[in-house]
Amino acid sequence: MSLSPILRRLFLFTALFGGVVVVEAQTASTAQAKETAAASAKEKAKTAAASAADLQKLLQQMSTQREGMIADHEALAKQLKDATDAQKKTILEKMEAQKKAFEEAKSELHKQIRDLQRRERQNVGPGKR
Repeated sequence: MSLSPILRRLFLFTALFGGVVVVEAQTASTAQAKETAAASAKEKAKTAAASAADLQKLLQQMSTQREGMIADHEALAKQLKDATDAQKKTILEKMEAQKKAFEEAKSELHKQIRDLQRRERQNVGPGKR
């Protein structure tokens, strides 16, 4: 059974046109996927910059606290030299309390740093490690 030349051309034209529509749909979805990936990458970069800035602020705060605690400790150490036995006991208690406060602040900073690092690893994605 033979098709007439007009029907063959019509069939060929339909097949060709259908293929073009499919190709255009695929390129449009590919372009959307690329745009989505680019937007996702920009968000991750912003998050990384924000977390780096947060980390910098935390380190500055810890440094300021540390300097203050060192100055307080040195002042108490000077008082300790000239103190009586009763005063020495209270000064040593103050120094011990300062030491505990410093250790707690340091521990909290380390926890925050680990949390930021964990968030960074999650933002990187599974294929980029």
